[in-house]
Amino acid sequence: MALVYIVLFRLHRKAIDARRLDRTWRFFSWSVIAGLAAGGLITFAVMFVALLVAIGLWWFAIPFAMYLFLPAFEPLLARHLYAPLGLAQLAYWSARADTTKDPEGYALAVAARVCAQRRTGKAEAFVIARRDKRKPLGDAEVVATAFLAAGRGDADTARVLLRSTHALVEVHPRVRELAGEWLAVDAAARGAWRELHEDALATRWPASPLTFFLEGVAARKLGVPHAPRSPEMIARWLLAPNRRATRKLRALVYIAPPLPVVAVPVARDVRGAAMPRAVEAHLALSGTPGALAAAVGAWDQALGDPDVRAWLARRALELDAPLGAVERALRDVATAVTDDLVRAADAARLGAPASRGLVGDALAHRLRHGRLDDLEAAFSRWEGRRTSGQVLPAIDEWREFIALRTAYEDACRAGGTDLRRLAFPHAYRCTNRMAVWLWNARDELPLAHAMHRWLLREALAVGDAEAIDLCTRNARLGVNTRLGRIEPDLTK
Repeated sequence: MALVYIVLFRLHRKAIDARRLDRTWRFFSWSVIAGLAAGGLITFAVMFVALLVAIGLWWFAIPFAMYLFLPAFEPLLARHLYAPLGLAQLAYWSARADTTKDPEGYALAVAARVCAQRRTGKAEAFVIARRDKRKPLGDAEVVATAFLAAGRGDADTARVLLRSTHALVEVHPRVRELAGEWLAVDAAARGAWRELHEDALATRWPASPLTFFLEGVAARKLGVPHAPRSPEMIARWLLAPNRRATRKLRALVYIAPPLPVVAVPVARDVRGAAMPRAVEAHLALSGTPGALAAAVGAWDQALGDPDVRAWLARRALELDAPLGAVERALRDVATAVTDDLVRAADAARLGAPASRGLVGDALAHRLRHGRLDDLEAAFSRWEGRRTSGQVLPAIDEWREFIALRTAYEDACRAGGTDLRRLAFPHAYRCTNRMAVWLWNARDELPLAHAMHRWLLREALAVGDAEAIDLCTRNARLGVNTRLGRIEPDLTK
């Protein structure tokens, strides 16, 4: 009987693992196999417990029933019992019954996921205490921290932390599945169907039944080719949990993608004045590249317009202004406008438009050098802690690195290749020193490896041969994790 149970248990686990890696019709096949195996496990457990009760060993049947039932029922209990009631500690100990490598990592993520749905101070303190005892930091700890942030209402931080796990070499499939499902539900709630569909195309996360269903909804909402048909959507819906809540989504029909917006040339201002057009473009400024480019171009045209200069010269004569008043007035206007446009560009993380003039040149210069100065100062402060004795918990080191990496990539995206080449040397020196310190002094190998991989990617992008050589050697070092020693594959 024990052999039958072991075979059914392994079949159930293998089917679930195979389903996580597939998004084709085989997903349904593996789901059916997993369901049959789970049914067999439940039947076997009921028969064995009944046998123990029948022979008078009822006192032994209770713990044995928990041991036999938990592998099949733990995900259902976590979703439908522990999470609604906020039983994070019970969810943790139930998940610890998992027989995979590092069951504590999965249990930590499950408990934090319960906190994300129903947060209590006691449960959060329990998760944090368990997380802080684990070393080195891996994907389970990062995912648990993200769920805690979501429980506090900080969904933006949760998204950033969950997506940052792709940089970590340690991979718990069950933990990544929880992360992907939260991101899918979050994207669906925000109506971010494009984001959800792109995650599905890139297979960034293992496909749980709920994630698989929501990915189908996203494909149908966007009207992409080869989106799942209605029969397949019904099958996905039947496999997914919370069918009452998702019943309306399964009936979605194809919605044609929005037609591309065609730019219509704006008729020339009937007043023929460049300055009023610049003011109008400035007042219409929004957080889009097109609006910023229109405003900058309008100001460059206005401040370089001969008619504007002639009008200012007449006004200077009328007011008996000193020599050079016209140029001074133009510079003052350009400075005030540039200050406002810099704030708008920084808020929307936009680059400088390709416009040459008093405003366009000043904006490009200030965005490039201002962002470069800010980046260098931030990396220097971060790296300075290495020698100042200010040691932060590993999760806080990771969060700070992710924030710096995001700021660096935003600045490079806005400033282009030139800014990237200027910013890389300082970022490389600081990050490399911190990675070596985390590796040698703190044994945080997964974090240090993720930093080396990022530096290697940036070195390849800017063509720094010396950095490429060093980062390649560092990124090839084997990483000891709770799942065993991992030899990184730099081709991925």
